[in-house]
Amino acid sequence: MKKGLVVLFLIVATLSATAQQYALFNTKTLFDSFENPAQKSFVLDSSRQFASNFLLPYLDLSSLNRGQSNEAIRDLINQGYTQSRTGAFANPKTMRENVNMYLLAIRLFKYHKYHSEMGFSWQIKSETEVEYDRDLSKGLFFDTFQNFTTIPRINIFNNNGKLQAYHQLSFTYRENYTKRWALGAKVSLLSGIGYTEFYADKSSVVINPTANTMDIDMAAKYRINYPENGEFKFKNTLPFKNLGAAISIGTTYTTKSGVFMMANVKDLGFIRWGKKSYAGSFDVTEQRTVQSGPRAANNLQSALNSVGTENTEQKAFITTVDSKADFMISKTFGAYTPSLIVSKNIFNKYGEAAMVNTLKSGNFSFSAVPSYNLDKNFRLGIQGMIQTPNFEMFLGTNDLIETYYSGKDIIKGNEAVETGYRRGSVYLGMAFKIGYIVEHPMNMSWMPGVGDGQERQSFFGRIFSIFKKKQR
Repeated sequence: MKKGLVVLFLIVATLSATAQQYALFNTKTLFDSFENPAQKSFVLDSSRQFASNFLLPYLDLSSLNRGQSNEAIRDLINQGYTQSRTGAFANPKTMRENVNMYLLAIRLFKYHKYHSEMGFSWQIKSETEVEYDRDLSKGLFFDTFQNFTTIPRINIFNNNGKLQAYHQLSFTYRENYTKRWALGAKVSLLSGIGYTEFYADKSSVVINPTANTMDIDMAAKYRINYPENGEFKFKNTLPFKNLGAAISIGTTYTTKSGVFMMANVKDLGFIRWGKKSYAGSFDVTEQRTVQSGPRAANNLQSALNSVGTENTEQKAFITTVDSKADFMISKTFGAYTPSLIVSKNIFNKYGEAAMVNTLKSGNFSFSAVPSYNLDKNFRLGIQGMIQTPNFEMFLGTNDLIETYYSGKDIIKGNEAVETGYRRGSVYLGMAFKIGYIVEHPMNMSWMPGVGDGQERQSFFGRIFSIFKKKQR
């Protein structure tokens, strides 16, 4: 718990990425069918009955190079530092990181008439949102303290934000309600791994290296659920702790002219963090001893820890998860398919619009995805995919430009460059289908849900039938 406070005190930049892989929307991949619950992933007369990633995780890999931050903190103490703020940031900016990894995904073709499909999945997600001042929060991640003489120095207390990580165990079901209209739902059990939230309203710090003192004037509130000492062990990451629930609902519709439309409400839910959680608020003015020298960074962290932990109450609390509403419209013109996607977070101001441009030749497709979000960031993603009715493999990045420069810096051995940090992201996945071929009834030799001697009504049809007028 203690180090959790320091994480949010010191974070000033994080990967600007989202877990939405827009190039995979409407691809009928296994990933698409779990993220967009009304989507189907089986093709009659071609696909086999069971689809899975067979414990080959759908990976969303992201990295951030933050430079010599420990050296910078040590130099702050050894050479002196003064900064203060009251109220809102003068030039606020938000950085976000959302990672979504499927450890296991299994899906099966259930019934032919309504093209019913059902599936089970196990995901691990993390969500980070950090607010900072773009002028005050640059310098910490430069690799030498001398850079602080030419740019505004960071206020190490002035970072408001939260981080949340959790398991998501889900059941999905979809079917065709009519020939053109499909419905789907995803019901999830959530299990929290860790949570940190910190908001500072007033902060001031004066470090005097001669007297080895740090004067603190600070008002803040926070909520934390982390293992003691901030050290994660295997048992801390297991599911079925800090339980919650979420639901996703989706629909698709295809017009007679071939225009495809999709709408989703995703992961509308919450997590209850248990009674071993911590919450608190404080308004302190005091002086702490901070020893300079090689262990200066550790000494500063210890001083900051004590400010928070001395004003702590142990109690449970409830948080929402990163819920979204999506809309997509698309139409295929030969080998080219353009798709417009708009996504808006439900519980915060974030939103994004993306234009997916896909070219397909045989089993191979290539997508370019320019996007713009409400944090005023432009990104360019690309993706390549090989897909047959019974195999799929894809590789892509959400931010081609930053990933290119990050890779270039790694090759050259640069730890921090002009902006003080670099970010990069790569995602990839693979899935197979096995079992009987899901044949159309006109061609069938065997098919699940056919030949059982009775006609059945669709699941969503039974639900909506309660609104129909009964015949006498």
